[in-house]
Amino acid sequence: MSTAIIDPLHIPTVQIYSSIEDPYAYLASFRLRRIFPEYQDRLRIFWRALPLEYITHSCVPQPQFEFDRLLFAQIEPALQFKSWQQEMWCWPNTLWPAFEALACAQAQGTVAAMEYSWALRYAFFGDGRCIALRHELLAIAEEVANLGYLYYPRFQIEWDSGKYKRTVIAESWQGWRQLNLPQGVTFILPDGSQITNPAIGNIKIDEQTGSLTSYTPFPKDPLETYRSILDRALQN
Repeated sequence: MSTAIIDPLHIPTVQIYSSIEDPYAYLASFRLRRIFPEYQDRLRIFWRALPLEYITHSCVPQPQFEFDRLLFAQIEPALQFKSWQQEMWCWPNTLWPAFEALACAQAQGTVAAMEYSWALRYAFFGDGRCIALRHELLAIAEEVANLGYLYYPRFQIEWDSGKYKRTVIAESWQGWRQLNLPQGVTFILPDGSQITNPAIGNIKIDEQTGSLTSYTPFPKDPLETYRSILDRALQN
């Protein structure tokens, strides 16, 4: 681990561009949350919106969700990823409101954003909740607030006011059009270097059928890979 002295007024920032319904981002949130306490006072994490809807004009289809569930059971068996149990009319038809909610949490700092990012994704992948709905987004915020990570009254006021709507749209344009980021979760370090979908192994998919051909697990400890990414950020 890096022992560099960090100026509290100039703490290095790692930007993470991701889509909320992207399982690779769910995995990244799961792993990052496990190691971030080691870096909490020396590093900032800033979650940026990269909605798949911006380029696909639709939310992730349920069959893709089920395909990803089976794949991620191999990539990270400890990750909670359940089949959708609710009626299909409960399937979220947009996640733009969820991106605004995450931006509201981000405004309260790295820890608030980290915990809300995780709780939001877990609600979708692990609990099968429709995170397109206002009452679910606010309920998730209240759950995070009850753990001491978020100030709920501010969150509710800012979400209902649409304060970060333009921010989400601007980040979406920047990620897809200006930075030309690939689909997936991308870490951008202070020096501008980009790392997409770290430590996932080798995935081969048949382009004709869309089926999984083979999967080779990542050969090293994924958490050490994440630590190396954050250590690089501290050295910039």
